[in-house]
Amino acid sequence: MRSMSGFGRGQAQRDGYAVQVDLRSLNHRYLEVRIRGLGELPGLAQRCEERLRETFSRGTLEASVRWEAWGAGEPRRLEVEPARRLKQGLEQLGAELGIEEQVGFSHLIQLGAFPEQPPEEEALWPPLEAALEEAIGQLLRSRESEGEKLRQALGREVDRLRGFLEKAREEAPQALRAAEARLRERLASLQVPVDAERLEQELALWAERSDVTEELDRLAAHVSRLEELLSSAGAVGRELEFLGQEIGREAATLAAKARSVPLGQLALQIRLAAERIREQARNVE
Repeated sequence: MRSMSGFGRGQAQRDGYAVQVDLRSLNHRYLEVRIRGLGELPGLAQRCEERLRETFSRGTLEASVRWEAWGAGEPRRLEVEPARRLKQGLEQLGAELGIEEQVGFSHLIQLGAFPEQPPEEEALWPPLEAALEEAIGQLLRSRESEGEKLRQALGREVDRLRGFLEKAREEAPQALRAAEARLRERLASLQVPVDAERLEQELALWAERSDVTEELDRLAAHVSRLEELLSSAGAVGRELEFLGQEIGREAATLAAKARSVPLGQLALQIRLAAERIREQARNVE
């Protein structure tokens, strides 16, 4: 089990380039990948995105790439003709405005006479790939560490649910018998003639509608599936969230059919546990 939150950083120096990749991930229902720092190198940005999509299945992933050349090719190129025109234009403007400052390289650089030379994508890819893999490894370890904490928290909720269900199975038949006894006492206190056979039929129908065995069985099945997912590898967050939702629905039905205060309170505790499970599942890949 892995969390969707984490951070990883990778660095590599190769073929005259130094590259650093910072990789952050946050919760998201689906997978969203953002690549920053490779706007002029769309091919490399696409490779990075494909690699991230191969590894992760949920979460918002943001990769920030920084690179610099330290001896590979020319980091800047001189645009001779544009630079000449810029110089002439600045000198002419200075003469018209009465500015005596001499035009120098600093002015030309600021105005773009020496634009940065983007690297060849194939030359930059090896160090970028190495830095990206290191960042992915760190992010995976970070997400697994957080995932273990989530597994322990969800395990505690499963233990609570097991206890609630055990108490509910003990309470349900007692609550039904007590409610039936109260109905009989109420009818007796009214002192009205009652057809005994019809009364028994109605009470049997009422008891059938009030029976919560099916709800408890379905809840037990959901809890068993939760336990299986907690020991599973891979992306389980969506199913965990779905199970939390289903447990909440069954608990709502249990509360509606409860025939005693203790059983109603147990149903409420189960619903609260289901909400906590859903909340935690939103952080699970």
